[in-house]
Amino acid sequence: MQNKPKVLYLLEKSLKLGLSNIWRNKILSLATIFVTGTILFIFNIILAINFISQDALSDLSKKIDLTVYLKETTTQEQANTVINDLKNFKEIENVAYTSKEDALNQLKSTHPELSLSFEKYKLGNPLPASINITTTNPKYHKPVADFLNQDKYKIYLSNIITDSNNSANSAIISSVSKNLLKLSDFTHQVIFWLIIIFIIGGALIILNALQITIFTRKHEIGVMKLVGASHWFIRSPFIIESIIYGTLAVILSFIMLFALTQKIEIQNTNLWNYYSGINFLTIFIIELAVTISLSIFSSIIAIHEYLKIDLLEN
Repeated sequence: MQNKPKVLYLLEKSLKLGLSNIWRNKILSLATIFVTGTILFIFNIILAINFISQDALSDLSKKIDLTVYLKETTTQEQANTVINDLKNFKEIENVAYTSKEDALNQLKSTHPELSLSFEKYKLGNPLPASINITTTNPKYHKPVADFLNQDKYKIYLSNIITDSNNSANSAIISSVSKNLLKLSDFTHQVIFWLIIIFIIGGALIILNALQITIFTRKHEIGVMKLVGASHWFIRSPFIIESIIYGTLAVILSFIMLFALTQKIEIQNTNLWNYYSGINFLTIFIIELAVTISLSIFSSIIAIHEYLKIDLLEN
């Protein structure tokens, strides 16, 4: 024992005392871990829903395009001016120019009967050139449309529409995107308040558990103070105990997440498969670090007042 470094001896002793405290108060320890883990589990479920809504919005934005039809008098150079200005929008994912010839070739491949009618009635190529715009989110369609409705651009454009293939489908998808935006905003608010609840509630739960443990061991703490034990030696078992609480709570929350999300399916894929592909390890590490930090803070607060008073008075 004498050959062990002081820090290593302190850690070993603190770990033994911390585990002993947990074992002495098994029911209290289980309740603390379970409640803290449940709060984290609810947070993770809401986080998953937010990821799903954001992903759905991203997919939806790729299916709804702003199609800008150009006037017959608009030249390629003028179209390039509009395209270059649009590329300055960080909210725009892609801008593609379709010439009159490209539009006719696409029509020939998709609706050959119409292209034959053009030839039959000697209509030439009545299709206009166009600019197809894909945004990162449907909510940016209106700002982009407002941008294009400026006088300096309107002189080149004949029309701006959303989802040119099917106006009814556009209305449906627009409605869905609005609902998804509302869901996304709602989950953002819920996540914010869950973080606040976790910080306050989690700290109080761990603080309460440690207060009870400290109270049951106040005589031992008084003896340690009497024989000259340092404050860090007295604190360390409770800090270790709080770290164990936090670590087990995070592990329990992810076990619950794994078990229950296996039962929840979205588009024939269970929620766990979806969730596990979204920075799973990063989320776990962040939650573990935050929970442990909160646990250490709670333990320091819990033991602080007991270090200032004489616990052997009674």
